[in-house]
Amino acid sequence: MSDFNNMMESWVGSAKYDSKNREIGFIVGLNDNGTEFAGWVQSGRMIGREFQEFGVPQRAKYFKTQREATNWAYSTAKQRIANLK
Repeated sequence: MSDFNNMMESWVGSAKYDSKNREIGFIVGLNDNGTEFAGWVQSGRMIGREFQEFGVPQRAKYFKTQREATNWAYSTAKQRIANLK
């Protein structure tokens, strides 16, 4: 695999809060090197105005297109939010 260098992360909040009043959500990460595309979904907490990773680090999944990686990552984050109690 070639070096990945186009990383982007964004926050998908759940509007649900933990015992420390931090919003629970997921960090959607995308990265590519022009020919290979990766996506991951990491549990996170919004602390102030910044999101931070929470829990066990998640591994990336690899896709043939940026669209596939993006669709998988955001749909996975939404599914995980739907499963929050």
